[in-house]
Amino acid sequence: MYTYPEIKLQNKQDAFCAMYHNICRSIFALCGAYEGEGVIRSAVRAAGEASGAEQLKKLTQVKACTDLSNLYRLGTDIAIDPRIRANVIFDEKDRQVFEIYTCPLADYWKRHGGERAGMIFCEEYNLAKVKAYTENKGQMNLSKKLSDPRDCFCRFSVYFRQANMSKERAEEVFGAAADKKAVPSLSFDEAIAKLTISVYCSLYSAAESAFSAQGVLAVGKGLEAWANEASASIKVQARNTLNIVDDAFIKLNFPLRIDGGDEAWALFPNGAEAKALMQRTVFSAMQRAKQ
Repeated sequence: MYTYPEIKLQNKQDAFCAMYHNICRSIFALCGAYEGEGVIRSAVRAAGEASGAEQLKKLTQVKACTDLSNLYRLGTDIAIDPRIRANVIFDEKDRQVFEIYTCPLADYWKRHGGERAGMIFCEEYNLAKVKAYTENKGQMNLSKKLSDPRDCFCRFSVYFRQANMSKERAEEVFGAAADKKAVPSLSFDEAIAKLTISVYCSLYSAAESAFSAQGVLAVGKGLEAWANEASASIKVQARNTLNIVDDAFIKLNFPLRIDGGDEAWALFPNGAEAKALMQRTVFSAMQRAKQ
């Protein structure tokens, strides 16, 4: 059993999964399997790179250590869902190895036939994040994936060795004096909103760059499918918790502000254009779902 606050977090996480799945499915269908996969991989890498670079910048600004111990603790896009079951094998400054046995992202994608897009996300996002965060000095190996039907858990192995950088840079990254610095963080709500906008804007940009109007059409069709799913889901969520669908309920159970007020839109060059398409499809559907 989960508490109501935990259920609200799960609803937001599932909405992110639905957004990614529906847009990827549309890109595959309208842009081709091979070409579409290339676009999705490029977009997911771009989102991962942006996340890793931002974490590095934030930590550097407060002179906090930028070793691996802070990579997964800074709440930029690490939204901790209570359904995740994990085991940390090594938690060290230059080595992070952990296994994930239950994952809501993988569960959603399996239920909806989205394993292929799920594997792309797992393979590309975290590697790009690690590379950007470590200034291309780190390594990551994802040897098993829950999104792969042949595997029953995920295993992440991340390494960041001091010998791969100058002594001066190693002291900045791993210096003991930096350990006492405060690490900035975001709430779950801020983190999941930022992740949703980042991945969506990256998919929009990559599809438009590769296929022009056809790419934007594919993204728009994906958003229409998500709009239908999201508006139906929010009604079920309200009924199951004896609530009504109003602005307050949507804010608590949907990852984005449906008035377009999330600050993260401004972080992306195509943020205004991408938000406008989101407003015409998903946000308008959520407005209509209100009682």
